[in-house]
Amino acid sequence: MIKVKNILKKDNLMSAAGLGVGSIAAEVVSSKVTPMILKSEAAQKFAPAVPILAGMVIQTGRGVTKSIGHGMIANGVANLAKEFLPATFKAQMGVGAYGGDVLMGVNGQDTLMGHSESYDYTSGEAGEMDY
Repeated sequence: MIKVKNILKKDNLMSAAGLGVGSIAAEVVSSKVTPMILKSEAAQKFAPAVPILAGMVIQTGRGVTKSIGHGMIANGVANLAKEFLPATFKAQMGVGAYGGDVLMGVNGQDTLMGHSESYDYTSGEAGEMDY
């Protein structure tokens, strides 16, 4: 049985925080550091590997530093997979298949969940429901 007090231990919370910080750090490495390191067009094909390599170096540390490295590796591998997986596989898995504003449904149909810009919420009919 899972006990909440075991989940909320300091070590678990620090690991979770390290993973989150590592994920953010991987995004910073991808957007800021990688363009400074890989300046040529030919080297840009290795850009997705830079956060993974940085995470592998950082994860050799101790404590929260190790978790930060693991977060960087996880984020880097996820971004690498998103970039190189075939489109059919991504569509089957639901990874970026339908765009940003459709949470459920099939591409080309009405949005089931999300926003619709065709309704005027300022009209008189947009008030409370009549019971």
